[in-house]
Amino acid sequence: LVLYYCMRNNIGRPKTFDNDEILKLAMHHFWEYGYDSTNLDDLLLAMGIKKSSFYRTFKSKEEIFSLCLNLYRKEILNQLNLLKSELGAKKAMLMLTTMTIKELQDTGKVKGCLLVNSGQECYKKYDDLSFQVTKEFNFIQNLFVTFIQEAQEKGDISNKKKASVIAGRYLNTLNGLIVSIRAGASTELINDLEESLKEMLE
Repeated sequence: LVLYYCMRNNIGRPKTFDNDEILKLAMHHFWEYGYDSTNLDDLLLAMGIKKSSFYRTFKSKEEIFSLCLNLYRKEILNQLNLLKSELGAKKAMLMLTTMTIKELQDTGKVKGCLLVNSGQECYKKYDDLSFQVTKEFNFIQNLFVTFIQEAQEKGDISNKKKASVIAGRYLNTLNGLIVSIRAGASTELINDLEESLKEMLE
């Protein structure tokens, strides 16, 4: 799963202490560096606040990461619903692939999905965070199921398989595309995976 990469252009150091803004800054830092590789000093620098301010608002790094996972899910929901209102359900999903390729072209790398990244990092290591990642990811997968159902009902997707099956395969292939890009996949393979994603939604 890929969050819309335009999100990364909507961040900046807040002029005053604003919980929503500093939480967004923390989310992007975790997204870039991961949970384990982020120490409190780096996090405070990214958020632009002092340690005293941090502990007046948050109990720990784990708590703020949990809040960031929740924010990430909300951001995905908002971005996907916005795209769906503009493009329709099917094209909104296909746009994820386009944005993945565009991020590679623009930056030379792909950040991937915070939930998938965090799931790999937290599995069997941080039980509460791992549970939350699973919960948030399932929410997003179910959102894709509703998108596919809507597209099937409108005739935009002719594939008669269950929407849950299509959604699962789509997300697995989309994340496979990201992994392949990170592994240095050839342009031919990237194009093939992109074509596979389109075929799933025909």
